[in-house]
This record gives sequence, structure tokens and C-alpha cells, in this order.
Amino acid sequence: MRMNKLTILFILVFLLLKQSVVRAQEDTAGQSIVKLHYFNINNSVQYLILESTLKKNKVFTPQKNKTYDLFIDSSSAATHLAKLITNEEGKAKAFIPPAVKAAWDGSSKHTFIVKDGDEEVINDYIISKSKITIDTATTDSVRSITASVMRSENNEWVPAKDIEMKIGIERLGGSILTAGDEETYTTDSSGTIVVEFKKNKLPGDTKGNFTLAARVDDNEELGNLLIEKTVPWGTPTKVNTSFFNQRTLWTTRFKTPYWLLIMAYSIVIGVWGTMIYLVRQIVKIKKLGV
Repeated sequence: MRMNKLTILFILVFLLLKQSVVRAQEDTAGQSIVKLHYFNINNSVQYLILESTLKKNKVFTPQKNKTYDLFIDSSSAATHLAKLITNEEGKAKAFIPPAVKAAWDGSSKHTFIVKDGDEEVINDYIISKSKITIDTATTDSVRSITASVMRSENNEWVPAKDIEMKIGIERLGGSILTAGDEETYTTDSSGTIVVEFKKNKLPGDTKGNFTLAARVDDNEELGNLLIEKTVPWGTPTKVNTSFFNQRTLWTTRFKTPYWLLIMAYSIVIGVWGTMIYLVRQIVKIKKLGV
């Protein structure tokens, strides 16, 4: 009995030491990490973004100029989507080409495969075909936004429930200002979310238009989805064209303020006047010396 306990203890110590050695080797040589992200924009543009980083001593560094091959469903010449070369951020982008439309339409789910040379570094990235819609309504002066998500199952469209998404106004840089009180919303059993629009008097363009958006971020089954819709719910922005004709510090050089011109020319005249005076004095001194 005592011998068995010693044996178990020895095995545990051996496994711990082995794990420490493996971790030390990974920290020394570095571990390559490759991730894949699927995007579907307005149900029309589909692409994938690959991220390649090197983890070394708990520090993540983008791997640039790395070459990968991207496949769909199987790693053969017929299913090859693109050859990817990472940029300085360690990222590469590939659109789903029309050549694979038949294969794409033929199944509800697809597996994307990434190879580094002959090695498959990703072979389990599975995406279900999906689509997202957005609509608006106004009832008794109350505006609302309805977003729906559907996924393909046995080549039929069914509601996608429990999908978390952001719904609101699309801002510069791709961020979304929520339309209601919550930052994110979750679809119900019908795959739908209804949000009351509470952001009134927001500035729009010259006609009062701005863009509504519903976005799903990095869902394990659907990837990244985005749908956009332009609505005239904003306050029109008035552009003051006479502003650029005023003499201000932030306008063109032909509209420089008079006080700044006087200051600048006074400095120039003062400097040159001093230099001319000194030259004349030097000339006079030379004449007196003669």
C-alpha cells in the first residue's frame, strides 16, 4: 500500500516536471497562434480575416510576411480559397470567391481550414450560413428598430435564438451607439429583437440622415454579422460656408487675420531694419578710420 502511494507521488512529480519543461521550451522558442474570423456584411460581402501571432515569454507579437493557404471543407486544390500573406499587424484578408458558390450553397455549415505549408494549423473553424435583417417602425411617435437573425439548417432558414448583438447608430470608426438602454440585446425564440429608439435629436447629415446598424460579434456558430440601414431620424447639420471666408487662425493663408499680418510684418521690418542700421554703422566706422 505504501509502495503504491510512493508510485503515485512519483508519477505526479514527474508529470509536473514534464509540464514545466514543456512550458519552458515554449517560452524559449515561442508558440505560434493562428486565429480565423468570418464576416458577413449586409448579406452580400463575405470574407475572412486571419490573425497570426507569436507568443513568447507571455508577450504576443504579430507575425508579418507569414504565408498560409485557406481551404473550405477539405484541403484539396478544388477547395483552395486563397493564399494569404500577413501584413505588419499579422493579419490577412480573403474574400469568398464566386467560384465556390455551388459548394457554399450546397451545405448549411462549412469548415474552414488553414495550412502552414503541409501542416494544418486550423481545421475546426465551422460556420453556419446565416443572414441578418433590420427594419424600422413608428407607432404613436415612438420609433423602434427590429433586427432578426436566421441560420441555415438542412438548407432551410430557421430562427437563430439566443444570439447577442448590438443595435444602434453607427459612428465613425465602426463603433455603435446603442439605440436603447442596454449595450447588447439577445434574440428571442423567433430570432428577433425589438428595440425602442431613445436617442432623439442626434445630428445627422445635411438631410438629417444617419445609419442604423445591427451587429453580431465573434459568435461561435455564425461569426461576425453586420446589417445597415439609413434613416432620416437625425437633426440636419447646417454647413456655414461663410465660415471659411472669415479671417481666422484656422482658415487658409489668404484669409490670415490682420493683427497677425501686422505682427509678422513688424517683426520682419524690425529685424531687417536693425541689420541695415548695423551695416550702415560699420560703413561709417570704416570711413572714419580712413
